[in-house]
Amino acid sequence: MPRHFTAADNELIRTQLLASGLAHFTQYGLRGMRVEDVCKDVGVAKGTFYKFFEHKEALFLAIADQRDQMHKAEIIAFFSQCDGPVADRAGRFFDQLVEKLMSDPLVAIIAVPDDFAALLRKTPPARLAHEEEKDLRFIETFCAGLKSEGLIGDVDPHDIAAILTLLVSLVLQKSLFSAGQFAASCTILREIFVQKLTASAP
Repeated sequence: MPRHFTAADNELIRTQLLASGLAHFTQYGLRGMRVEDVCKDVGVAKGTFYKFFEHKEALFLAIADQRDQMHKAEIIAFFSQCDGPVADRAGRFFDQLVEKLMSDPLVAIIAVPDDFAALLRKTPPARLAHEEEKDLRFIETFCAGLKSEGLIGDVDPHDIAAILTLLVSLVLQKSLFSAGQFAASCTILREIFVQKLTASAP
């Protein structure tokens, strides 16, 4: 007879699947990670795994969403704790974002072309559109917060989103650049980001 899981059991299992999935994705990459190994870690059958996630790519996306929320909260907290001119704070915000992108193991995974292609094959277009919209809403909220504090004037969130999209693309393609080229490209994007964000500062 199949085991009945309570709501608390389900929450615990999902949390454990996310944690084990992160460890296995980090060690083996997207294509090398095996669902059965994660299930063994958590102590559940593969059938139970598929009650939570349609496939391992869905688990990857759930972990990515969790980490995205964590990073955004940390970056906002970091910015709010900074002092000094808004341009300096914007620059440090950008630097913090670069650090997050460079150090997150999931970013390193999707920087592998075959892993990224495998993820895209299993990601519905609607999900991709949702992620883009979610990021834009975050930027809108961020800019609105700065404006309400009197730090900036009107800023087009689409401009900021475009700059940050270029940054993510640059990080994902880092292996194609020399160290000097990559650093110079980041510096240029940083300057554009600060200029666009603070051009209307009082």
